[in-house]
Formats: sequence, C-alpha cells, structure tokens
Amino acid sequence: MNPKVSVIIPTYNRATKVRNAIDSALGQTFSDLEVIVVDDGSSDGTGEILQEAYGNRIRYFAQENQGASAARNKGLAEARGEWIAFLDSDDFWEKEKLEWQLKAVEQFAPECGVCYTDTRFFNYPETRTMFQLAEESYRHEGTLGVNPDVLRLLVKPGGAGMVVCTCTLLVRADVVGRSGGFDTNLRFGEDSEFFFRLATLTNYCYVNLPLVAVDRSPAEVRHVGVSSEWNKLEVRLRDAQLKFETHARAGDAVPPKIHKLIREGLGTIHSGWANWYLENGEYAKARESAWRAVRADSRFNLVMKWLLAWISPQLALRAVRRYQQRKQEFVPFV
Repeated sequence: MNPKVSVIIPTYNRATKVRNAIDSALGQTFSDLEVIVVDDGSSDGTGEILQEAYGNRIRYFAQENQGASAARNKGLAEARGEWIAFLDSDDFWEKEKLEWQLKAVEQFAPECGVCYTDTRFFNYPETRTMFQLAEESYRHEGTLGVNPDVLRLLVKPGGAGMVVCTCTLLVRADVVGRSGGFDTNLRFGEDSEFFFRLATLTNYCYVNLPLVAVDRSPAEVRHVGVSSEWNKLEVRLRDAQLKFETHARAGDAVPPKIHKLIREGLGTIHSGWANWYLENGEYAKARESAWRAVRADSRFNLVMKWLLAWISPQLALRAVRRYQQRKQEFVPFV
C-alpha cells in the first residue's frame, strides 16, 4: 500500500545536517509516510553515511549536481504518496507538523490542495516568525484558515509578504503533477514561481503555528554547488524576468489585478536591467531595457529613466546612483 505522504529532501554535501532533517520527518506523530532523500552530487560520503544510519527506513537516490529544483523533481518522480511535502536538508520540522496540516486539508477539502505553516528561524537574530513578519501584508487569523490572497503575496517582489516557505508546504500529488514541478532553469526565485503555478490550480490553507525551523545562516553557506550563482545580480535579474514572464502567461487563471502586479514587476525588472547596462557602459542595451520597462509599466520614474537614457546615459546613471544612496542600500531593480 502506498504511503499517505511523500517527504522529499534534496541535499548536497550536508552529510551531518541532513540527518536532523530526516530525523524530524521520521519522528512525526503522523507516521504513514515515506522519506525520499535525493543526493544532488555530494562528495562528502552522504550516501554511505545515510545508508548506515537509516537503511531501508528512507529511499535514497543520487544524481549529478544539478541544483535543488532538479533534485526535488527527481523526488517527485519517485514519490508514491497522495500528498507531497518538501524539507530542505538544513531545516527541520516540529513533530506535529504533518498531523496539523492533514487536519487542515481535511477541514478545507476539496477547496484547498495546498497547506503551509508558520516558520521560525535559527542561526539568525530575527526572533519573529514568518507570519509575524508578514502581518503588514497579510494577517493569518485563527489556528487554521484559508488564505484567499496568496497570488498577490507571491507576485509582490521581495519582503516578508511572501508568506510561504518550501519546507512548510504540503500539496496534493495530483496538483503537483498538473503544475509541472519546479523550473530547473531558475536559480533564484524558483520556489515562489512554483508556488504561483500551484496557486493558479488550487487554493491555499494554513496552520498558524511555527511548525518548521528554517536555517538562516549566511547565504554563501546555504547556497552551494550550482546554486551558488543565485546571488550574482545578472542571475537574479535573469531569473526574476523568467519568473514574471511565466506569471504573465497565466492568462485567465489569474484575475486582472494580479496581471497588473505582474506588469509592474516586469517593469521593475527591466528597469533593473537598464541600471545594469548603464553601470557597464552598454548604453544601447540600457535604452532598450528602459523602453521595455515603460512598455510593461508606464510609471513616471520609469518614463523619466527611459528619457534620460536617450538624452544622456551618464546623467541617467548618476540619477540611479543618487537614488540608491538616498535609500542607503543597493536597490538593483529600481
């Protein structure tokens, strides 16, 4: 008989850390599950260590290093459960996590094929949970509930408004199948792009309890292998553009107000490309990107950047730098 839940854990060179994640999955109060570990090209003996520690209590698969999305997709291909849960190898669950989520999806069936929970952080000074950080954008009421605003929260760029984390997700397997899984072309934002496609297929419910602990060590520690490129500005711009272009193809699956936010997001990204080209002295490409920004979203500041890029690229660059200095931080997409 197939398990009720398949837990997918991608890992890369975390032979010691991944055991905490596996233990938290095997230690759930809900026990009708399988744990699938996909080793994405580790060179630290992960396979031997896990085989000795767990034997046939887990299903272990190895592949060349292709990134977390490819590893999760491999797990999806091997999963046998009615529901799918994702857990990163440096994070862990509280023991009641799945029990609470299955209670929620039963209460809100068949409306909701996705459930997420609140998150707390470790190796990080922030003591508020994800839901608490997101309260200005969305307030989760009650212990269990349905979030009708997920699409907006996923489209708004950055910040704590994006309330869903991959390792909190529980999703019906047939919904994942219809979504097509994770986009392996993305190194940045692949999780929220996947969540968006799920949200065009089903509603999201939540458990208002911090049932997942997420590691927030420095990014260079967490993003390794082929995923280490995620923090290059040109990679982030490219992937953000791909993500919003995918959103734009959703058509009637999303309401007009969401399409407006998508256009604004594309405008911001093309504006970021204009900044990038201005910094690198590629003025023709800067003008082209500024024009694409205006075509996507004709906000005043984008129109002014386009005009300045034509009249005087050097003046446009100075204006961008002054804006960033006033913000006292580097804002590449503005």
